[in-house]
Amino acid sequence: MSYTPLQVFSEYDLLRNPDKTDLLVSALKNKGFKAAVLANHNYLYGAEKFRQGAISAGIKPIIGLTISQTDFGEIIAIAKNFHGYQNLMKISSYLAFHPDETLSLHDKSLSFADIAMVFEDGQDVTSLANVDCFTRKELGYFPIDWVNETDAVVATALRHIDENALNFTGQAELTGHSLQDADFYASQLPPDILQNNINFSDAIQNDWPENAKHLPIFPLPEGQTDPKKYLSELVKLGLQNRFLNRKIPDNYKERLNYELKIIFQLGLADYFLVVWDIVNFARHHNIQLGAGRGSAVGSLAAYALYITTIDPIEYDLYFERFLNPKRVQLPDIDIDVPGNRRQEIVEYLQDKYSIDHFSQIGTFDTFKRRLAVRDSARIFASSEGSLKRFSRFMASNDDALEKADPENLPDAISDLPHAKEIIALAKKISGLPRHIGIHAAGIVLSPEKLVNYVPLNRVSDTTVTQFDKDDVEAIGLVKFDLLRLTNLDMIADMRALIRKNTGRRINLDHVPLDDIKVLTIFRTLQTNGIFQFESDSAKSALKQVSVSSFDDIVAVNALNRPGPSENIPAYAKGKADSRQIHIIDESLRNILQPTYGVIIYQEQVMQIAQVYAGFSLGEADVFRAAIGHKNESVLMAQHDAFIAGALKKGHDSRQAEEIFAYIERFANYGFNKSHAVAYSKLAFEMAFVKAYFPLEFFSVLLNFDSKTAYLQDVKNSGIPLAGPDINHAQSGFSSGDHVIYTGLSKIKGLNRKVAEQILNERDSRGPFPTLIDFLQRMSGSDLSENDIMQLAYAGSLDHFGYTRQELVENAASLITAMQFGGSLLSETKLNAAKEMPLLQRLQQEKAVLGFSISGHPIDSLRKEILAKGYTQINDLKADTEVKMAVMVDSVRTTRDKNGNQMAFVSISDGSGESSLTVFAREYAKAAPILKNGVLIAFIGKTQLRRGEINIIANKIKQIGD
Repeated sequence: MSYTPLQVFSEYDLLRNPDKTDLLVSALKNKGFKAAVLANHNYLYGAEKFRQGAISAGIKPIIGLTISQTDFGEIIAIAKNFHGYQNLMKISSYLAFHPDETLSLHDKSLSFADIAMVFEDGQDVTSLANVDCFTRKELGYFPIDWVNETDAVVATALRHIDENALNFTGQAELTGHSLQDADFYASQLPPDILQNNINFSDAIQNDWPENAKHLPIFPLPEGQTDPKKYLSELVKLGLQNRFLNRKIPDNYKERLNYELKIIFQLGLADYFLVVWDIVNFARHHNIQLGAGRGSAVGSLAAYALYITTIDPIEYDLYFERFLNPKRVQLPDIDIDVPGNRRQEIVEYLQDKYSIDHFSQIGTFDTFKRRLAVRDSARIFASSEGSLKRFSRFMASNDDALEKADPENLPDAISDLPHAKEIIALAKKISGLPRHIGIHAAGIVLSPEKLVNYVPLNRVSDTTVTQFDKDDVEAIGLVKFDLLRLTNLDMIADMRALIRKNTGRRINLDHVPLDDIKVLTIFRTLQTNGIFQFESDSAKSALKQVSVSSFDDIVAVNALNRPGPSENIPAYAKGKADSRQIHIIDESLRNILQPTYGVIIYQEQVMQIAQVYAGFSLGEADVFRAAIGHKNESVLMAQHDAFIAGALKKGHDSRQAEEIFAYIERFANYGFNKSHAVAYSKLAFEMAFVKAYFPLEFFSVLLNFDSKTAYLQDVKNSGIPLAGPDINHAQSGFSSGDHVIYTGLSKIKGLNRKVAEQILNERDSRGPFPTLIDFLQRMSGSDLSENDIMQLAYAGSLDHFGYTRQELVENAASLITAMQFGGSLLSETKLNAAKEMPLLQRLQQEKAVLGFSISGHPIDSLRKEILAKGYTQINDLKADTEVKMAVMVDSVRTTRDKNGNQMAFVSISDGSGESSLTVFAREYAKAAPILKNGVLIAFIGKTQLRRGEINIIANKIKQIGD
């Protein structure tokens, strides 16, 4: 006879319990339980994970809720069936929205039907006529607080973290009970009570709907009654618009009819209408969207609905990669949106579908490794110095925590107080959920009230699901992702600025993808600021491939990732010399010739299965998925089907095995071509703006990031970059008269309010002709001595005719005169002072702006540098010997594995920024000159690390004055 525990907890009882769901389920199984009640406090976080895990382990999952504050004390509310669980979700949602209230069991707005209430012994529940009431005693309740006795220490630590109590001793302060064997509990109970427990557990119905799909319902416009008919009309009208006045080719009509057939067969008409509605709203409200993303780009219906801007037939993209009746799963059309306008779409959906049917998706922020160590150290009252040493230790290696042995810690932290206990605790809490937040992209819509499907919560005045995205999809709800993509913010701002400056409206959807000027941007590696193509690894791939077409750009986008990048040389060689292309069977030539014999895309795997082994595209997609997921049994079945299909088509078994092995080897890295095409088009659109509207491109780009490489690009393009002159600058970077002006908000140390006051005064009464006029008009503002100094350092006051040194030295007297005003100000004379040396001026500019407007300190040695053939940073290539002259921007020292001091040095030379690694032997000699602002020359060797070029430096010497 098996006992059922009435209250166990998981890690989703946030900052209370350390037991991860999989370990909890495993412990329940190992200890002989056939069923268990998960009853976390107030929230149903993790309930679906427990339910699925328990089912997989052969344990009957029972979902409950521990509610501490009710008018009858603490209760355990247990769902007797799915309907009871739905009521439990509503109760949990109510508690989440009213966290400080005591729950009244007489509240008629809540239903307690099909919920069993387990009360503390001694409670008088006679007034609860419509509630199924039990006492703990009559059901044989035993307290179970955690799985293992040692969990008490971790639970205590979690309590300290939650309460920010910095006095943890490493000992258990909480008392509780660990999980015992099922037989133990059964042996402790009288037979009648044990039977009550068994009967209670047996009566719980696991009648959850299986494989349910809860797709949203699109509200049809007046006159429309059938979503299928309405979708068909929209799609066909959209395709006609795509072809304007041209006749639609028959293969497009056939493909569209096929797609609609599958969409209707899978019951997805409403889903497509909802996605169309989102995109339609965005386009009609001038919200910049991308070309599409993911496998949805392979849908002609999505193209006809303007959900995507890629013609899938033109690029050999397959609908089956997106929707496949032989691989049934919920669709997933993600939409990239500008971050600054996402909320408009969210509010539109809330209004259209009602707040009851809409929610953003919750996500659980976990104790990441570094946070786990820091929080563990913090509650032990570690000093700030100790916290920094722990942080450096964690930064030394991605898996530093996993490798750390509390009994044998490295020297870097072994001498710190409580180091052993801190690392041991951090290992235990690492990965546990810490608190719930808002998913960056996910939203959910439901056909009925959402709370009928998922419990809800309130985070920062935003409604979110208590389940994360995986559990939301597991219960059959459809997740829509509105993903913030900063590049779309950039493009929107660029288009607006182009219209302002030139009067032209540009539609980037129709950019010709064979534009020579744009292709030259990629071929000459001028891809700084271009989406997905500005890293050193991307530029290296572009150079090898020697881009001559949009197809090359797509290929580089797909190949420029760890693993696939190994195939870049083969692609490049095949493109350069067709004799280097090896096609294993002539039937595959049309598939592999466009990529020079290399399998780059998942769609090519599907094509090979279709052409060589006779698979349908649906079967070919299943084959592709099996190859990629590496499930041994599934893979073997697909192998056998492939060989059988190949033999049936007349191929011999040896070659079929060879081709299967070939597919398996390359398909490990196969990329979704639909996604690669879409994102490459977005990159091409940005490159189009850079090629034809560089002024607007850089003006916007610099407002998002003013790093040295972008500033150097501005110089290389011939566009003057001016400082933040108070008569021309705006808040951010701006452009006018073919000049880019640095914004006042970019001046570090300048009071933001003062910057606004300057702009407001200039906009209302015009430019400032003299320094005295400026001070007179700023009288009564917040302008201070420090603000004048920062403006002077930035060159904002240069046009008044004074040296920067004069402005700095006279700043205090100018402010005093301004405060008195009148004749004193008008008669104010500045004490003369020579201009500060160029190097000092440039250093001050860099200090307040982050870069030097007047040049770079190394410019004073430019002739010598050119004469000696020194390499500039923007010309660096991986794995080459170099000699360079640069300025030291910053130095970070550390110790190598032998305890010797070494350094990582940030450098710049006006063409870009990079980093030096100076090992111990060289650092011992060069340390005295490795100071901020010092000009140095060195020889070294470049290497590519994590997509960026780093330099190993030797023979460092100081140059210049």
